[in-house]
Formats: sequence, structure tokens, C-alpha cells
Amino acid sequence: MRLLRSTMRVFARDSGMTLIEAMVTLAIMCILLSLALPSMRTFVIQNRLSAETSQFIAALTLARSEAIQRGRAVLICRSIDADSADAVCSTAATGKHAAGDWGAGWLVMVGDSRKILLRQGALDDNTRVNAGKRPITYNGTGNASSSFTKVVFSHNDEFARAVCIASSGRVSIKLDGGEC
Repeated sequence: MRLLRSTMRVFARDSGMTLIEAMVTLAIMCILLSLALPSMRTFVIQNRLSAETSQFIAALTLARSEAIQRGRAVLICRSIDADSADAVCSTAATGKHAAGDWGAGWLVMVGDSRKILLRQGALDDNTRVNAGKRPITYNGTGNASSSFTKVVFSHNDEFARAVCIASSGRVSIKLDGGEC
């Protein structure tokens, strides 16, 4: 019994951390955190850009399938008021997005009736979508307008992703934002 008590006293005295050990541990954690934060920022930005690109590809896929199903033109156009009830296609600049920047939002609509099938509101303020001012039109056979081949998504002009649209309507992605 006496041996047990003396062993317990030794463990009780040595079981805590000193202030120096705590400071060393804190310093190591700060160093590791400072190394991890820049790559975490890149990870978050690239995931956001990937999600926004996927939303656009989903809109393209919807437009193409609806054009084939309806047998008539369906278009995707830039819109600065896509969330409003009276949304229309617009090439006007906004306070946050230039005239050719589709980051302001877009609409998918039936060409002749202007019935809106999908609305996409403005993307993140730092996301730029360089696509020009013309709408993308899919005809009744699913072919895309030949005047439109590339849409580039970027975050403050870095981490570019190019969405390539072939005249056959097929969509592909170039992760470096390169030529289609």
C-alpha cells in the first residue's frame, strides 16, 4: 500500500505541462498553420470556381437537351437581373461586372417564346466569366451556334478554367484556361 502511494505522488507531480512546453507546442502549431493557410485559400477558391463552372455546364446541358426535346432554338444569355421576375438578356455593365462578364448571371430560355427555363444570379464578386456579349444558341438538333466556342471562368484573373463548346454542342473543360 505504501509503494502505491509513493508511485501516485510521483505521477501526480510529473503529469502536468510546464509553461515552456506549452509555448513550444503553441509555436509549432503556429508555424504549421502559417504553412497550411495559403494552400487552404487556394483549395477554397478552386472548389468555388469548380462549382460555378459546373453550374454553367449544367445550364448548357439543359439548354441543349431542351432544344432537342422541343425541336427549336434554346439560348443562354447574360443577364444582370436574372433573379427578378421580369429578367431579360442584357449586355450592360454593372457596378461589379463588365459588359462581357457573365458573372452577373445568365438565363436559359426558349428562343421564340422567351420562356425562361433556368435563372442563375450573380456569382461571387471575385469571379470573372469572360464570354463576350452574344448569347449561346442551341438549335433543334442540339448543335451550338458556331460564333461561340469558349467561356473562361477565373478568380481575379487567376485559376482559369475554360469551358469549350463545340459546334456539335459537346462541352469540355480546360483547367488551365487554354485554347479549345
